[in-house]
Amino acid sequence: MKEEWQFLFDQPRSQFVQMGFCFAQLLTYDQSLKTRSAAVRESLINEMVRLSPAIINLAMNTADERTRHLTDHIYHMLGFAAIALSRPLHYHEEQLAASCDLHGLDCFILALVNWLHNIALPCHVGHTMGNVAAAFHKKLCPKSGQSPSNSYAGIDPAIHDDFA
Repeated sequence: MKEEWQFLFDQPRSQFVQMGFCFAQLLTYDQSLKTRSAAVRESLINEMVRLSPAIINLAMNTADERTRHLTDHIYHMLGFAAIALSRPLHYHEEQLAASCDLHGLDCFILALVNWLHNIALPCHVGHTMGNVAAAFHKKLCPKSGQSPSNSYAGIDPAIHDDFA
């Protein structure tokens, strides 16, 4: 199917098309986790751990002066990717420990939070999604390291209830 839409991936700033494609897969896998067997769940979890950083890297590695002006749905996709990565780190930690650098993924989520917090003022949607991602991560992975950003320390984990 991706081949049919390849011309879109060849356009300037196509990273956002790629991000949307990965997000659609991630969302589908997230919903499928609830209804699949254990063997299928393991495969889905591994794909989610692959897709989430792919989405986040596309945004963080293409930051420029226009980044703060991206549409809100891009920031929502980044927040969802961070949450979708935090969940398996918590619920499937033992399973992932053999194949993933869990500490590195923790640090990666915290780096995204810091990146989102540095995009603009606290009223900006990117900053807000950073708070949401931090709250989920802080609640699900409380023993992970602290972010280099002091703003992570003040995040209330209960904020995730508003966005669940």
